[in-house]
Amino acid sequence: MLEMLHSIWTVFYTVVAALFLFGVTVFVHEFGHFIVARRCGLIVKTFSIGFGRAMVQWQKDGIVYKIGWIPFGGYVSLPQLDPEGMERIQGDASAGKYPDVSPWKKIAVAVSGPLGNIVLASLLAVAIWLIPGTEAGTQIRPIIGNIETNSAAYAAGLRPGDEILAVNGTAVKNWYDFTVESMLKNRDTVALDLRNTGVERPLEIPVVKLDSGERIMEGVEPAIPCLFGAVTKGSPADRAGIKSGDIALTFNDSTILGWDHFTEMVQAAAPGVPAILTVDRKGETLNLSIVPEYNEEYERMMIGVQLGGTGLPWMLYKNPIDQIKYDALSIVRVLKALVTPAEAKQAAGGLGGPIMIFSMLTMSIKMGLVNTFGLIRFLNINLAVLNLMPIPVLDGGHIVFALWHGVTRHKVNVKIQTALINFFAVLLIGAMLVLSMKDIDRKFQIKKFFTKEVPAQTEPTEEK
Repeated sequence: MLEMLHSIWTVFYTVVAALFLFGVTVFVHEFGHFIVARRCGLIVKTFSIGFGRAMVQWQKDGIVYKIGWIPFGGYVSLPQLDPEGMERIQGDASAGKYPDVSPWKKIAVAVSGPLGNIVLASLLAVAIWLIPGTEAGTQIRPIIGNIETNSAAYAAGLRPGDEILAVNGTAVKNWYDFTVESMLKNRDTVALDLRNTGVERPLEIPVVKLDSGERIMEGVEPAIPCLFGAVTKGSPADRAGIKSGDIALTFNDSTILGWDHFTEMVQAAAPGVPAILTVDRKGETLNLSIVPEYNEEYERMMIGVQLGGTGLPWMLYKNPIDQIKYDALSIVRVLKALVTPAEAKQAAGGLGGPIMIFSMLTMSIKMGLVNTFGLIRFLNINLAVLNLMPIPVLDGGHIVFALWHGVTRHKVNVKIQTALINFFAVLLIGAMLVLSMKDIDRKFQIKKFFTKEVPAQTEPTEEK
């Protein structure tokens, strides 16, 4: 009974925490608009976190503050920024009757929302940098680790230790970049530029498409960095002086290709016989003597150390500038793929909506504080970049309208502006619904219930 109550509490806590964290991201964005609008003298009608009917609502200084029942999103109602858009939806008869403001103030208000997200992301990046530990800053390099000898990749010439320099002509820095670039091309093969022992060579490798849309090389695993995480007290690793954050380089003078390779080396070691383990500790190379022990409970050789790092895209860097830079480049790469004919279909298939975001949040919360900070930072940079796109209904659209006014001294026709905003609002809502349905299908495989498997046809047999 207590265990069931604990499970229910854990689920409840995780869901509430995820909603709160997403709400913080939305609040920071809308508060950026709100505070700059007030500073610039614009009229603010409503400040809302969430959409739909108000769950909580109050009024102060003529501004309605509310929390909507639909937790994803929010808005600040600024009639001077969008005279007939949001105000018409809200049924305000005074729309279009407010004093006009300069286009430069409109630009400042529009930019302030994404800027709020960037500020929050920067603070989180600094926090990740300051928090001790090895969760952030560990990249799974694009190096082949284990490979099945009966796989198509092995037959094509791929070998352990091969470093992937580029995929389909695009340079990659880590295994995550490799998986993204492999997915974006709608092909049965992937073109790799490889390097091994200083020799570079091109190679075409067959790939298999999964139900998720991801394309993989079957039988191939990355060389996961042998970064040590938690060290069990009193274990062989602890007695040898291994510290969390050490990176294993060699074992008895044999180069370690990755975590799986190191595990195999430990299993092959003689119990009770000292081995020389070379590690990198913050740039310093150390040789440690370690004695692997046979664990009766797990029936295998063990040294008492866990794998460190996560390999998640929002945890690849420790330096704050590198964190923000990689987040921004990641979303820009996706946007570029969406407008590239050869990649658009694959890029669209890999997109996720509110449900995927919520699922990622709950996952990060379970993984710990640093992971949660990393994902919130990643989402804030994504939100900032997306909102700055020059599309009506987004902040970038308002910036374009204001720039046109400021440069030409002529406003965009209000009816045209409203029509564009409403049209793209419908497209945006439609896209969110489609992505939400895809998220549900990914999680519950709903399509399988509506797909009838057609039995394979066989040759008729002669009756004897």
